[in-house]
Amino acid sequence: MHLKVAIVLLASLSAVSGCGGSKGSVAKVEGPVVPWVQAKPAQLAERSPAAAPCKAADLAMRGDVNFAANGRGGGIAVIALEHTGKQPCRLEGSPQIKLVKGEGPEQINTPLQRPPVIFPDTAYPLSTLSSLQPGEIAGLTLTWTNWCQKAVPGKPHLAPKALRITLPGQNGHLDANYNAVPPCLDPSKPSAIGVSPFETAKVKPTPPWTSASSQVTASVPGPPPHARRGALLHFVVVLRNGSQQTMRFDRCPSYVQQLVPAGEVEVHTLNCAAAKPIAPGASEAFAMQIRVPEKAPAGGNGLFWGLDPFGAKTPQLSSRAVVDK
Repeated sequence: MHLKVAIVLLASLSAVSGCGGSKGSVAKVEGPVVPWVQAKPAQLAERSPAAAPCKAADLAMRGDVNFAANGRGGGIAVIALEHTGKQPCRLEGSPQIKLVKGEGPEQINTPLQRPPVIFPDTAYPLSTLSSLQPGEIAGLTLTWTNWCQKAVPGKPHLAPKALRITLPGQNGHLDANYNAVPPCLDPSKPSAIGVSPFETAKVKPTPPWTSASSQVTASVPGPPPHARRGALLHFVVVLRNGSQQTMRFDRCPSYVQQLVPAGEVEVHTLNCAAAKPIAPGASEAFAMQIRVPEKAPAGGNGLFWGLDPFGAKTPQLSSRAVVDK
């Protein structure tokens, strides 16, 4: 699902969020600028809730639960659940997780936050879970630490026979195989299983919007754009056609953007209706805007932007924006 190593994001941010830079507004570019439009791709349309909740019989595990070391003496795993039923259903809240073991230690569930979507990845909106369609995937993140099994005379230590996922609202359970058991860290404490709310899957890939995707470059011209917390940050992205063919917008691409470290990944659709074909060696400027989070740090922030996030995932850029006090 959405879990990725956050170090990649932090390393990118360090290159663009330093001090300095002259104060300015939206950069001036030669020629007209295609205006911004409030449009999102059809894949990210919000959904109305389905009438019935999902039941265990509607879901199937995609593979085993594979825990990887989380650096804290335990493991972390991402579970994929496929809707194999025939009607849309609601998959909301968090399940209960238990390792099936008659003589094992006490187990507790603790809440986990959903892992953030890391640029340039994109995920379906959370309303997808309120109307999960047949064939679609939902996810779940788990952590597991401290399995301290007491010795029973005459009986060998046996691992739990299954990991059980019990859906909210008494809607049944699924049993899954798993790959590892964490070590005993403190025999006086229970085995702790962290459980996130259900998560949405990444958006399904699509073909690139143009066969010349690898020859397109993007830039944010001029000094870093400025805005206050809670306000809109306006900037311009210039797309340049480095190929030998004219790029047309008959198939309209989306774009992904994020203001880091405080902002979330956003996806919008390019204003293709107002765009003109870009001849070889030519460029076209597009107006952009992004909301500055109230919790954004003052000073330099990273401004990440990428074209065609479901398809070619290129070009991408990392620039600098300034949040004013």
